[in-house]
Amino acid sequence: MKKTLLVSIAAVTALSGANIEDALKTGKASGQIRAAYVNQDNALGADTYATALGGVLKYETGVWNDLKFGVAAYISQKLPFATGDNEKANNDLFADNADSYVYLGEAYIDYTRNDFALRIGRQQIDTPLADTDDIRMHPNTFEAAIATYKGFEGSTLVGGVVKRFAGYDSGNDISKFKKLDGADSHGAAIAGITNESVENLALQGWYYGIDNIANVLYADATYAMELYETSGIEVAAQFGQFNESLNSTIDGTVYGVGASFNIDMLTVGAAYNEVNSDTGKAIVNGFGGGPYFTSMEEMTIDGLEDAKAYQFNAELDMSDAGIDGLTLAALYGKFKGKTGGLDAKVSEFDIVLAYDINENVCADMSYATIDDKNKNTGDSGTDGGYDRFLLRLSYSF
Repeated sequence: MKKTLLVSIAAVTALSGANIEDALKTGKASGQIRAAYVNQDNALGADTYATALGGVLKYETGVWNDLKFGVAAYISQKLPFATGDNEKANNDLFADNADSYVYLGEAYIDYTRNDFALRIGRQQIDTPLADTDDIRMHPNTFEAAIATYKGFEGSTLVGGVVKRFAGYDSGNDISKFKKLDGADSHGAAIAGITNESVENLALQGWYYGIDNIANVLYADATYAMELYETSGIEVAAQFGQFNESLNSTIDGTVYGVGASFNIDMLTVGAAYNEVNSDTGKAIVNGFGGGPYFTSMEEMTIDGLEDAKAYQFNAELDMSDAGIDGLTLAALYGKFKGKTGGLDAKVSEFDIVLAYDINENVCADMSYATIDDKNKNTGDSGTDGGYDRFLLRLSYSF
């Protein structure tokens, strides 16, 4: 909180002067109201459920001398009558012990001039191994300093430092900003480049120097080609190399390929990931949902030794059927590897619906069924598998 306060003081100081009134008058309030319900039926242990109402309330000043300041409150309030008690309360939407929360998810100063931008403070970030992953009540946010430069045609350079983060992927108590490994890491240095200068081809490459955890190289490429007026094909490949620091056990190499084909309203696809790692070592998602092609609603290759994963998917865009903004998807994934020296064989089937009702209102629903054939996680809640249903309704303003 002390560092965030310093950012706030710096922002106020920067905005002070003859034109501060103009910057405040041209500022903009925005936000989102969100209601969410989650239900998890466990093969072993108690079933859980929860309902929350909350959202984001944000204010960003106008620009003064290329500077602006933003702040956002992130809120999730439990609805007790629609949330389980004690062990039946699902904690995905709350802080520890299924408690409601309010916290300062964003508080930053932003400097933008021509093709250069620098943002310092609590902010949203989307990179392959540190991302918002907005899959519950709020996206992940990061305490960071991130610079971008777009002065090269078709390319963007990104660099900076990430210190801590909060949100669903940060671990226990979503509302608290934590060090990147929960204890010992002082943060991560990030450098990356994205390029779309070649028609139909998107490339990106990244380096993450994560203190006391690993040095990581990541790259992927995607090529999309139109075959006919209403059809096309997309192919992609990815590579990641994790080199552990201080015996963190985060070590290994990951490869991935994927392809999809669309015709009219239907898109079908397949993906494959493979991880090569020594016994007791594995790769991870990073700080967010992860970039891997085979990632499902619940399962990824995170934490699996010598993993192999397959995914098959199909999606219908219902706009051609007269329902603008509605998409339906079905996915099947299979994951094999080792965890804790034991075999791991997990399959998952997902059904996902997303509906942009209008420019302000959207609804999304997902149903995931996970079958853990080995029952070796040691977690009485998820060992053996589970079914999870999630429903969200969001209004943006």
